[in-house]
Amino acid sequence: MKIKNFDCPSCGASLKIKKGQEMLSCPYCDSTVMVSRSISSDESSGHTPTTIRPQVILDAESIHRSWSRTIVSVVIFLLIGFSTLIFSLLQSSDAKEMLQGTISTITGESAVPVVLEFGGEGMGAGYFQDPVQICVDPQGNIYVGDHETGRIQIFDPGGNHTGQWDFNKSDDVYLRSMALSRDGLLYMVYDNELYIHEAVTGKRVGSLRHPDGWGFDDVEICDDGSIVAAWYRNRDDIIKFSPDGSVDFILEEAISGQTGDSELDMDITVDGFGNIFAYGSFNGSIFKFTPYGRFLNRFGSDGDHPGQFTSPSSFCIDPQGRLWVSDFGDLIVFDNNGTYLDTFDPGTTLYNMVMVNGYQIFGITYDETVVQLDLSGIVKDL
Repeated sequence: MKIKNFDCPSCGASLKIKKGQEMLSCPYCDSTVMVSRSISSDESSGHTPTTIRPQVILDAESIHRSWSRTIVSVVIFLLIGFSTLIFSLLQSSDAKEMLQGTISTITGESAVPVVLEFGGEGMGAGYFQDPVQICVDPQGNIYVGDHETGRIQIFDPGGNHTGQWDFNKSDDVYLRSMALSRDGLLYMVYDNELYIHEAVTGKRVGSLRHPDGWGFDDVEICDDGSIVAAWYRNRDDIIKFSPDGSVDFILEEAISGQTGDSELDMDITVDGFGNIFAYGSFNGSIFKFTPYGRFLNRFGSDGDHPGQFTSPSSFCIDPQGRLWVSDFGDLIVFDNNGTYLDTFDPGTTLYNMVMVNGYQIFGITYDETVVQLDLSGIVKDL
């Protein structure tokens, strides 16, 4: 049986065709080849054809295989190119830091070192049921309060449970705020009132009052021992008490008086000079006041641009007077005048936090744990 040779018109491979064969499949590219009938007639007449013109017929399977090979080739090419790019980037320290930051964002890895984490959901000692408030004393002891159990737990600087006490046995009394003075007194807002307890024993030793009665929302302690509190009943007041408990001043409608919009949910903090920062969730901004209650400026707002908020849950002041805002998984930093500086990824959302011992942030996470973050390595670049 005589065999003819010709090239596959699809891939160029050498094919062999038997006498009288009109179609065959290329073993290299799976194309279906239809041979001109002149081949058969030439063979029958004993003449050798001068030209063989095969035609390619691509069925669905052949097309699928052809496209699959093309896609695989493109993917391999892109992977090689991406690997080359990564290798080139790693040659410079700046690019390496940029790449590491990108990887941290993708993987959820914290860009802020976690020094300590403890706790978790539970009823036993060292565990929490909806923890909402945290304070740290000058010795590094940590005080954590549950929202509705009435339990305050105490931990040493290593996160070891050392004691606990209850501030209230009622089921319908909720802890709203907590601040610790340098002399070991815990100022606590619960049952809409502002009470004072000994931090270690839990003994209640006093209370502070607004002239119009109940309605406290938040409390903070100044470096000089003054007490600043937010009050929300009928209006958004900031009230400041002297260290002896007497009323220093009342700033009525602190936020709504500046914006004209109502505000009944206000959080406050103070810097080392006694300046007061108030965040109003209804107005979505931070407002700065002097230690005597004079309005200075407003900054931050709801939005998608750097320095704007998504859902702030807590804020605190560092030793340089910079304001750190925990906002939906980010730590947003402003200078003391409200200028946006930077945003960092702590790896978790902190919904109550306090800064102590320089640049150590202690905060409560949504996993009902307490974490300690070390900011000392990143603040040098601010």
